[in-house]
Amino acid sequence: MDDHSNCCGSSPRRDFLRTLAAAAGTSIVASQAIAAKPLRANGAPRRRGARIDTHAHLWPVEYLDYLEKHGATGVNIARNIRATDSDEDLRARFAMMDKAGVAKQILSASPQLLQTPDAAACLTSTLMINDTYANLVRRHPDRFLAYGAVPLPHVDEAIAEARRCVEQLGFPGIALSTLIANKTIADPAYLPFYAEMNRLGAIIYIHPTGCGTLSPMVNDFRLEWVVGAPFEDSLAALQLLKADIPHKFPNIKFHVAHLGGVVAFLMQRIEDNYTGWKAFPRSPTEELRKMWFDTANFHGPALRCIADTFGTERLMLGSDFPYFQDDLYTRIVTYVEQSKLPSTAVEAILSGNAHRLFAKA
Repeated sequence: MDDHSNCCGSSPRRDFLRTLAAAAGTSIVASQAIAAKPLRANGAPRRRGARIDTHAHLWPVEYLDYLEKHGATGVNIARNIRATDSDEDLRARFAMMDKAGVAKQILSASPQLLQTPDAAACLTSTLMINDTYANLVRRHPDRFLAYGAVPLPHVDEAIAEARRCVEQLGFPGIALSTLIANKTIADPAYLPFYAEMNRLGAIIYIHPTGCGTLSPMVNDFRLEWVVGAPFEDSLAALQLLKADIPHKFPNIKFHVAHLGGVVAFLMQRIEDNYTGWKAFPRSPTEELRKMWFDTANFHGPALRCIADTFGTERLMLGSDFPYFQDDLYTRIVTYVEQSKLPSTAVEAILSGNAHRLFAKA
């Protein structure tokens, strides 16, 4: 089995990113051509109902350097892919958003989060990225919202920083990785954190780590990002249900990446294990229908599957930027438009549902 400490730096994803960088040459030229223009690119929709990409990442170079210096692994997959806060990278990002008709992105740092025993270093890293995001939202309020980062597994520090993110910085919620220092997000140690998030009425965004579910069946074949990531999404959601966390903390709104992985496809099997063997404390179908899911999957039949299973009221546009750029970024929208869902459902997925979830932000 591959060493877990290296699982997030998988060579297949690095190879993909090198290919992406090479293929993006013409787009880089295009972004240089608009370099003299204001950072707020022209042409983006500004009306209510404009498209919101709820699954996007941004990492300053200095932040990634700090993570590596203090023991984080898997950082290289976030480097040199036009995902920093530099003027050049922002112009390129805004140009892609405009081409796709996306007005705003919700930024998150996961899986690039420090989760070491050093509480002070973990806290410093979250202060760095949260302050960066807050500054970007202030500079480009029509372009960005952000999920905050917290220094879990250090619960007291995480609670304090979550309060600052929501109450002072105005973030709508917090992004968590599916695995926190080799503990699941449903570990009882984190119940005080969930209690505070419940008090705040915050969103919790769940994103995979690339750990391949710590399985040799995934990692020995370097499938940690190919299928391991959506398996992480699925397992995290089901672990929350097994621990009854959504029911115990009903004011938390859970947002799960990548269409929730495979839960919709397996829903009858999952529900049967509740009705026949009481494998869950309550109906998983009903609990999952209360969660929100982004569409960073890009397969029309998969989108129709989750729409048929849970409805379309809590499905939201998502890209996983910067891992899908240029024409692949435009595809985040076109695949929803071409999914054969009703036009009202398509519009809700592209804009209306996210506007409801982030209405207070």
